[in-house]
Amino acid sequence: MKKTIILGMPKSRNIYQQIKQNLQFYGFEVLYIDNFPEYIKHFKYQNWREHLYSTVQKLLFRNFSYKVKLKEKLLLSNSSALFAGTKCDYALVIRPDLYPIKLLQLMKEFTKDKFIAYQWDGLRRMPCPKQTIDLFDEFYVFDAQDLVDKHFENYELTGITNFYFDMYQPEPVEHSGTIAYFVGTHVPERVADIEYCATELVKNNLQLKFIIPTSNQNKINQYQHSHLITFGEENAIDFCKNMQILNEIDIIVDFVNPLHHGLSFRVFESLYYQKKLITNNKSVCQYDFYHPNNILIWDKEDLSYKIQDFLAKPYKSVDSKIVKKYGFGNWIRNILDLSPYEKINLPF
Repeated sequence: MKKTIILGMPKSRNIYQQIKQNLQFYGFEVLYIDNFPEYIKHFKYQNWREHLYSTVQKLLFRNFSYKVKLKEKLLLSNSSALFAGTKCDYALVIRPDLYPIKLLQLMKEFTKDKFIAYQWDGLRRMPCPKQTIDLFDEFYVFDAQDLVDKHFENYELTGITNFYFDMYQPEPVEHSGTIAYFVGTHVPERVADIEYCATELVKNNLQLKFIIPTSNQNKINQYQHSHLITFGEENAIDFCKNMQILNEIDIIVDFVNPLHHGLSFRVFESLYYQKKLITNNKSVCQYDFYHPNNILIWDKEDLSYKIQDFLAKPYKSVDSKIVKKYGFGNWIRNILDLSPYEKINLPF
């Protein structure tokens, strides 16, 4: 009989579909609970009385919470109907800070065994109240600094990395030249690093596939070398498309977020697809898969004299046991404590 699992996470870039499919790949029956479904995005009052009461609350009492409470009530009602009175074996909530506490409590009520959270964007960037963290049997974080940060010393946290989707098999596509690939959101603090890296790669005859899917002209104007980057919301890449592109490129480029130092998906994709990685995240050298032939760590402006030597070195194969350790299959067995699995730890 299949194990059942509740999956709660945002729909951004459709990664929830990849996680759902990878769970199904490993034999789970998945019940997805959206934090912001379409009927909430396009919420309408059920009658004129609700609308009038909400307007009075806002205008006379500066109370803007009534509509929020109505949305939450609807979300709880519809989510409860999805369970149909049946409990699932497990629950995994990614980005629990995006879920109302009452919805988390409802999900826990319909979970028989492990109720697990994973905060994959760093607690300093996406904080969770202790009340939320205490709901879970295990609360996982991917940034080792969260585990030693004095601001979280009273929180029960467990460290684990990100992963790669192992339901896909690498299928390299022949092409000419050497393509360096980066796709990511606009973060003002990363602009200078992205531009410096892009110009150095071009100087060394690399083809760039740098994508920042924003159409906000104020953001685009922050880049002095915008001609090296593909902008525009229409160029947004979901995780399924990203899997295809990984087969077509040679080097993955990664930029650390100033608010956390956990390893991004790009790092584990480079490991699985056997692509070289260029990153300014210094913590990557603390992991067991690090090899200087495969991963170039740069700082400030030293990329200019490191890049040629790095490009000339052949890729060094990583032990298959280490590679498999960071696949989704081993990752999910870790967080649900389903033996056998290879333990994944964060470095300190």
